Amino acid sequence: MLNTQQILEQNGLNWNVNKEILYTSKLNENTGIYETTPTDYYGVVREDTGEVFATVKEAYTPTQNHTIIETMQDIAGDNDLEIVKAVPFNAGRKVMVQMKRPNNHMIIGGQDTEQYIYAINSHDGSSSLKFGFMNTVIFCQNQFGWMNSNAFSGYRHTESIQNKVKDLPSIINFSGEEEKIAELQHFSGQSIGKDAIHEMLFNLTKIDRAMTSQEMQDNFSSRAINIHEDLLQCMLTETSRVGLTKWGLFNGVTKYTTHMKSAPLRENGRQESIITGSGQKMNEKAFNFLKAY
Repeated sequence: MLNTQQILEQNGLNWNVNKEILYTSKLNENTGIYETTPTDYYGVVREDTGEVFATVKEAYTPTQNHTIIETMQDIAGDNDLEIVKAVPFNAGRKVMVQMKRPNNHMIIGGQDTEQYIYAINSHDGSSSLKFGFMNTVIFCQNQFGWMNSNAFSGYRHTESIQNKVKDLPSIINFSGEEEKIAELQHFSGQSIGKDAIHEMLFNLTKIDRAMTSQEMQDNFSSRAINIHEDLLQCMLTETSRVGLTKWGLFNGVTKYTTHMKSAPLRENGRQESIITGSGQKMNEKAFNFLKAY
């Protein structure tokens, strides 16, 4: 198993963030000199590049990459997991650490899938430390994930998080993952009709199948219409391959978000979308639709 330093170096995370006080600058008309005054705000600055990730107040305390990796190592050891990847999102504003169990394969609806646990930490103040779960369907590499809603509400980047983060290994739980997997297994045995495809499309795009081509053009942008058509093709492909079930329809949506949906044009941008962005939101919306259908 790799140690913390090796993981940091191999994944481009061997850097710190600093909290640096911000100043205002104003020209003194009498002297012709710009005078600086400290503010109540700080910049969260990536140490090696000087890039400013966010502005914060005094109470904010950065949680360093090495602290997150060390915590993940503890969690991995306590839960029979192995760290397999650590990925920076958006130049390091967020960091994802991915872990897996020794036998992380599971069959859902006849499809071999891989299961992973991940942690997300933000350096830009956009969120607290969070954990989640993701699956990959091996055949088509469709990916989907969700945050664990049960374990870590209330963890913020305050002075005390450095102590709180040490307690995380003892309170992590996997009930959220088990509930979702059970629901997906249930989906695989629930047949649906063709109408469900069009109802899902309307749920995700708000385009009604009863509309004529002209009505679509009059009411929706070309981009929205293209999304509708691409989603339809993905749904038809996957329900034909997997079966006309809720699980097959869900795979149609995840095929679109994994392979076709627009994503940030930067390193790891597509995975960022699936884990924390618009891809994740579409997958979750589709899941909730099927759960209630």
